[in-house]
Formats: sequence, structure tokens, C-alpha cells
Amino acid sequence: MTLAAPARVTTVVVSASAALRGVLAGPPRAGTLLGAGERAAWARFGDEVVVIAPVGGVRMPNGVELPASAAPSLGAWSAGEAVFVEDGTLGLGGWQLQVGQWWDSRPVLPPVGPAALRQEVAATRGRFTPVDDGGLGEALAASDPQAVLAAARRLMGNGPGLTPLGDDVLAGAVAAARLLGESVGNHRLCRVVAEVAPALCAAARERTTALAATLLRHAGRGEVDDASAALLRALCGRGDPGTVLDRLLAVGHSSGRGLATGILMGAACAGGAP
Repeated sequence: MTLAAPARVTTVVVSASAALRGVLAGPPRAGTLLGAGERAAWARFGDEVVVIAPVGGVRMPNGVELPASAAPSLGAWSAGEAVFVEDGTLGLGGWQLQVGQWWDSRPVLPPVGPAALRQEVAATRGRFTPVDDGGLGEALAASDPQAVLAAARRLMGNGPGLTPLGDDVLAGAVAAARLLGESVGNHRLCRVVAEVAPALCAAARERTTALAATLLRHAGRGEVDDASAALLRALCGRGDPGTVLDRLLAVGHSSGRGLATGILMGAACAGGAP
């Protein structure tokens, strides 16, 4: 298969998450545009949903970032349009988005001691009102895989939107438990996350939106948006937690609050706190 495109094509060089190499730089394949607005467009290729958005917003682990100039008008695209990828180029509606640079969506966190992590979590928790975690924090703290799965199923699909609030909490918690568990050396927590990840992804395909399921799969690998990555680094002493928390809380209608809730919960479990 070759990249299908209209006779008149405009090529734009874009940046993309390295987590999408397998989709964008892999074998030729066709997908479907799920929807588009002025701020973002969403294209689905099998189980992967790719977010296309202008530079300046939050970088997603499944994101393609458009340049400030010579970029397409996302609102001109319509749901149901065919999308094609081949050799690092995404073709849609007379545009070819050619990846010229990849960014790493898996933050590298420095080692941190459990007591220092618990202290940062306690100080940051008081800056906002977290949402209900459906018992996930208690299950993670107990390192109980079956209880984690039960709590995750209660959260999946809980709330409106492309990424329901419950899924944001779950993704934040999984990513934080994975990444901060590694930084602290909490091997038990890391094993629990690795054990439940396949079952979580399978359940998400049935219980929530395609975008939320995509983000949960990335979270299980420690791949997160850059606002979440900044909070994770700050909890390890690399940055001011209050400043980066404010940026994360501004993400979406409720996504930031859900992600922050999950990240702080996963961080507390990594540090050995309930």
C-alpha cells in the first residue's frame, strides 16, 4: 500500500511522541479520523488513537505536534475521513504531516528516598481537592493485584468526555506507581503494576473510550503527557510541585484534576504511605 493523497498536497514537518514510532514509522496502514476541532484532532489506527494538536499545548504520549506556521486548520477536517501513515508521514485531507523530530514521553526520574517522596506528596496534596479513587489507592498500597483490577473496573468509563475522569485517575496512578516505584526502589509495587497491566488494557477496550484506553496503555509503560511528567519530576525534587501542579490542573475540563489525583496516589504508594 502507498500513501493515498489528493493530487494537491501540502507537506508540513511535525514533531511526534517516540511512543508512536510503531504506528507512524511502521508498515503502511489506514486509519479513521474520530473527530476534530480547533484545538485537536483524533485519528484511530486499530487500538491506538493519535492526537494531532498545535504546538504550545500539552504534549501527549500519543501526540503529533503541528508547527505554529503553515499548519492545517483542524476544524476543516471531518469525522470519518480516511487517514494514512507510511514511512513517518501521516496523510489526511490534502496534508502530509511528516515527522521530523521525536520526543520521549517517558520521563527519566532521579532516585528519590521514600521519606522525601512522602514529604513532597503530603505538601502537594493540600493544594487541591482530589477526586474519588474508587478504592484504587488502598488496593495499590496493599499490593493486591485483584483488588487493583476491581478498583480499576469501577473507575473505567466513569465520567463524560473523551477521557472520563475515572480513567484519568487510573492512568495517573498507574504511571506514577510504575515510574516512582522504580525511582524509590519499590520493586513490589512495580511487580504489581506489571502484573495487572495486560488485564487493565483488555478491560479498558470494553469499558471506556478508545482514547482513554490508549492513554492507559501508555501509562502502563510510563509514557505520560509533559504536564504529568513535570509533576513526577517535581515530586523527586526536580522543580516546584505547586507551579507544575497548577499547569496540570488546567488540562482539559477535569482531566488535570483526575491525573493529579492518580499521580499523588501512586506516588504515596511508591513512598510507602497509604
